[in-house]
Amino acid sequence: MSHLVAIVGRPNVGKSTLFNRLIGTKQAILSEVPGTTRDVLFSEVTWNRLAFTIADTAGIELDDKSQLAQDVLLQTKVALNSADLVLFMVDAKEGLNPEDVKAAKIIRKLDKPVVLLVNKTDTKSGQANVNEFHSLGFKNFYETSGLSGKGVGDVLDSIVKQLREIKKPKVEKKKDKEIIKVAIIGRPNVGKSTLFNKLIGKKRSVVSKIPGTTRDTINEQIEYLDKIIEFIDTAGLRRRGKIEQGIEKFSSLRVLRSIQQADICLLVTEADKGVVAQDMHIMQMILESLKGTILVINKWDLIDKTHKITAEFDKYLDSKYAFATWMPRVYISALTGQRVDKLLEQIAFVWQARNLKISTKDLNRLIAKAVSSQPPKGRRTTPKFYYSSQRDVNPPVFELKVNRPEEVHFSYLRYLEKQIRNVWDFTGTPIKIVLKKSSNK
Repeated sequence: MSHLVAIVGRPNVGKSTLFNRLIGTKQAILSEVPGTTRDVLFSEVTWNRLAFTIADTAGIELDDKSQLAQDVLLQTKVALNSADLVLFMVDAKEGLNPEDVKAAKIIRKLDKPVVLLVNKTDTKSGQANVNEFHSLGFKNFYETSGLSGKGVGDVLDSIVKQLREIKKPKVEKKKDKEIIKVAIIGRPNVGKSTLFNKLIGKKRSVVSKIPGTTRDTINEQIEYLDKIIEFIDTAGLRRRGKIEQGIEKFSSLRVLRSIQQADICLLVTEADKGVVAQDMHIMQMILESLKGTILVINKWDLIDKTHKITAEFDKYLDSKYAFATWMPRVYISALTGQRVDKLLEQIAFVWQARNLKISTKDLNRLIAKAVSSQPPKGRRTTPKFYYSSQRDVNPPVFELKVNRPEEVHFSYLRYLEKQIRNVWDFTGTPIKIVLKKSSNK
């Protein structure tokens, strides 16, 4: 599960500027107007070979009692409660503010690792106020400037060091049986709660035709073969422009956490609606988190059947999800229960693929053959591959030692991935290939 790091602080202290610098793009809207960020933004960051998710939250305004401010505060609190580490940002230019002191009290109560970022210290006025913030009592204290990049590398080093001290949860077992965590993900009203109820065999989740009935996540376990499957029913994920004020404002962060906590995601879509942009967005979130994926085409009972309809729909999905041809798909009706049992078979199959371990000898033989058959073309020189090994399972991670990793184009990694998949069955799971610089054979 990827760690979550939340950037919090008062409005206009520079959170979005830092967020954009950390992720390397201008995803967050920058403005001198306080409160520009209203929704939680998140993106993947990798530093010193550790990947984690960074969240940019709206400004904390404890004294503003307006409905919008209270909604925004709720979403920020969700981010704080979900985070593994908190980046608490203050404004050195403005000096210590009473709102900083109030926010610090809330953050301390969480009993989580905190890094205090005294931002805007690249000015004389900012430098003059730095010492005031020691009174907040946070040990990890850094002078930064999101605008110039001052101190950002040191902050990232500190984040990685602290996240590595958080132990990675082991695969749970119950009575010597593995627990497979499966998140049911999709847009509102695609039938996730109905499917959840069919899979667990009881009406635990409220089913309604009103989009957005499920506001939080609900977990339930069932036994299947020699394993325990834990299903997670999540709130529907809407496009940002469609998210309403109130509790739905921050449901997307909970969906992200459900994805991160799962081993496998069931991406539920509607047969009568086809693939829409939000389905692709959710798929991207799942892939970035390296989770096993099963595409569930629900409401298949609403489709007029012809002898070619399944083949035609398969071809349509092939074109839409050409980047994930390894993803299995199941046509179901959650309402009638049609083919829902097939999902359990697929979950067990994908779990097996996610835990497949390839011997170093066999992997080296395959990579050597693939490189010999189609050598990589570097921009300046041809990179040489020396050694390959599988570093991890669930998800499968392969490490390839190469003398010039910067010369290996991403398209060549796709070629190597295809060669691996042609030999070993990694159906339903993304695999990650990591290049490590090495000059030794």
